[in-house]
Amino acid sequence: MKRLLFLLLAVISFGIVLAQTKKSKPKATKAVPKAKYPFKASPVYLGNTDLRAGLLPKLIFDSLVKEGLTAKDSAGTVGKVVEFRIYYKQRMLYEDSVGNYYTDIEMLTDLSKSNKLNAYVALQDRTKKGDTAIFDDIVVLLPDSVLVQGVAMKFVIGK
Repeated sequence: MKRLLFLLLAVISFGIVLAQTKKSKPKATKAVPKAKYPFKASPVYLGNTDLRAGLLPKLIFDSLVKEGLTAKDSAGTVGKVVEFRIYYKQRMLYEDSVGNYYTDIEMLTDLSKSNKLNAYVALQDRTKKGDTAIFDDIVVLLPDSVLVQGVAMKFVIGK
């Protein structure tokens, strides 16, 4: 009898503890990664145009890269690009010892502390059809002295 009473008491207490943990346990939610800058992202453009991505001819890309990056939102508020990182993927064609051709990618990475490329990064001498330029980690200073993250851009160089 004592054994039955002890077992019944153990089952009831286990049920109460289980019910309380189900009530107090919060629902699982997806973890939202914290942004580097907690503010809204700012659109960034190549040169003084409205180009953000896509296929660009070599001559146009070369001229726009010299102008630098421009940040402006839909309301016309212009921000200053403080820094950005460029990833330039250059396609190279090689021939092995047997005579077979293969392509390989060389990658140039540079961090610029202004809205223009650093002087030692001479992309105009390197650009050719099939190369890819990615502008990322863009930091924009808005007129009200607030730093925001700029939206990344990706360009593929055409003829």
